[in-house]
Amino acid sequence: MPRYPAAHAGHLAYSGGSARAGSLHGLSPGGHWAFAFSFRFRMSTPASALTGISLVLSAVLFFALLDSSSRYVSGVIPLLVALWVRYAIQTAMTLLMIRRQHPYWLPSSQNWPWQVARACCYILTSGFAFLGLRYIKVAEFTAIASIAPIIVSVLALWVLHEKLPPIRWVLLGLALAGTLVIIRPGGMAFEWVLLLPLAQVAANVLFLLITAHLSRYDDTLTTHLYTGLIGLVVVSVVLPFFWQHLAGIHWTHWLALAGGGLAASIGHMLLAQAYRHAPATVLMPYLYAQIGFAVLLGWLFFGTIPDTLSTLGILMIAASGLAGALMNWRKPA
Repeated sequence: MPRYPAAHAGHLAYSGGSARAGSLHGLSPGGHWAFAFSFRFRMSTPASALTGISLVLSAVLFFALLDSSSRYVSGVIPLLVALWVRYAIQTAMTLLMIRRQHPYWLPSSQNWPWQVARACCYILTSGFAFLGLRYIKVAEFTAIASIAPIIVSVLALWVLHEKLPPIRWVLLGLALAGTLVIIRPGGMAFEWVLLLPLAQVAANVLFLLITAHLSRYDDTLTTHLYTGLIGLVVVSVVLPFFWQHLAGIHWTHWLALAGGGLAASIGHMLLAQAYRHAPATVLMPYLYAQIGFAVLLGWLFFGTIPDTLSTLGILMIAASGLAGALMNWRKPA
């Protein structure tokens, strides 16, 4: 029986089933690109597919709002405090969802070691994203973060012992080249902080691969809960040793931080519903709309737009992801 997504930040969504039956796809926001472990036996009517597409577009808008809020508060609110608030909101909302569906609060996991490993990767992914957005514009960070699912797609085919068509390598090379165009190593504008999104991508690749593995053992709501809960416990233990005074932080920053956590949770729910209406192969191209939303919100909230070279890099990454998504969409069932 397929497991439908409760996506995650990653903004992660997947459907479970036999590994031989399907393939890996993915996309997500600055540190939170959605990931779909999908299978081709699901069918949808045109009306249902349209509903799924509308939900996906709404979800990635909320993910872009999350990244914009992170950029707004990252220079004022300490990292560990921001992570604590985000994990607390995620855990509370997931508990409420579980309670609505089941008579218990804490479901059991069938694979605790991998749940802990996923939560650790989530902390790294969220932390690198929060720090990266302190220095890098939302649009550029979102584009760089989007190469993680492209890498995972290639790795998945390799793990499943499927022959990789040359076009897959070309698309991966295009995405990596786009990343280099954005960060411009060796250029006058290059700084060490531009390595933060690359660190986030590395952590996110591990996060997505572990998530696909966990889908064999636990449903998505259980995994979503324990990723946030374990993250909350870890940060709660570490936070007192790195406590910083919070006096003088304007209430708008706290509001933005809480709003970002809420936006992430709403985005996860919308994405989960989208995969109930249409398969990932239909929805994947529309996930890349998040890059457009990131550009728009960066201009509205911060008055920033990517320069010419960054725009070129963003387009290269988006083209690579869209081409890969369309290849999956056109594959026969």
